Order: sequence, then C-alpha cells, then structure tokens
Amino acid sequence: MEEYKKIKQNLIHQGKVVGFYEDIVTLPNGNTVTWDLVKHNGAAAIVPVTKEGKIILAKQYRNALDQMTLEIPAGGIEKGEKPYDCAVREVEEETGYKAGIVEPLIDIITAIGFCDEKVSIFVARDLEPSRQNLDEDEFIDVYEYTIDEIKEMIYSGEIFDAKTIAGVLTYEAKYNK
Repeated sequence: MEEYKKIKQNLIHQGKVVGFYEDIVTLPNGNTVTWDLVKHNGAAAIVPVTKEGKIILAKQYRNALDQMTLEIPAGGIEKGEKPYDCAVREVEEETGYKAGIVEPLIDIITAIGFCDEKVSIFVARDLEPSRQNLDEDEFIDVYEYTIDEIKEMIYSGEIFDAKTIAGVLTYEAKYNK
C-alpha cells in the first residue's frame, strides 16, 4: 500500500489564535484530495484540587457555542512558553489559587479530524489562595465540586468540554483508585 503524501499546504487565513490551511494530499490509491486544516500553537489545562479534594471549575462564556460553560482552567501556550508553565500561570490567573504541586496528567488532541491543537493537562494540588488575574476579555467565576458532582454533570450533558472530561476522569482514575 502506498502512503499519504502532502503535496502542498496553502495558508488561507492567519487569525490571532489559529491558522486556516488548505492541504492538497495524494491518497494511497493515487487520488488527490483537498483537506481543511486548522493549526494551533497548543494549550495547557489543569485540574486544580483543593485540600478538601474538591475540583475547581471555571464558568465562562464561550463564543464558539454562544453560551456559558464549566471547565478546568486552561489557556493558550505563549511563544517560547512550556505547557507546564502555561498551566501554572492559568490556574492562578483564572482561579485565584497558586499551585504548590503540579504534575502531568495526560495530553489530548482536541479535534483530530481537522485541527492539530494539543492540550497538555496537569493536576494541581496544595493550592494556596492568591488572586485572579484575568485577561481584559475574560470574566470567570469559579466553583468547587466533588468528583461525583462533576461526573454527574458530565453524564447529564451539563459539562461537555473535552479537556475537562479527559482531565477529570483521568485524575479520578490515576489518583482515586
């Protein structure tokens, strides 16, 4: 069997967060197709766990859905920044808590069919109160939930964010055996 071969990649539009590309690809059967691709610099997310074992979630507006969502804190990786540093920065900025211990949890690709965004997810423990430091376009409220409460919200469809589901369920499997 022959392999896939990318012949050409055309930048259609470069936005602030993502680039939109048109890829021309030769298939194993010799046919040529055009596929859409969204390139992203990557993101980091973090499951912040309080001393009482509750998980802090951020409630914020998401333009893509035109609605409020409940999510673990996350943000885009800045140029030259490592995922770990991004996660540490985001947990404090969004929740107002500084992480004492931060450990890697899992990496995910959010929309593998058309986007290369990789999200590195961490867990934060030994949280100490600090203060939120939100971007000028962020308005975030934070809430604490037990794992069982979050799982119920996942199963009922109230929480549907992929990084939150992956992060919380991986945290439970790894740390709450």
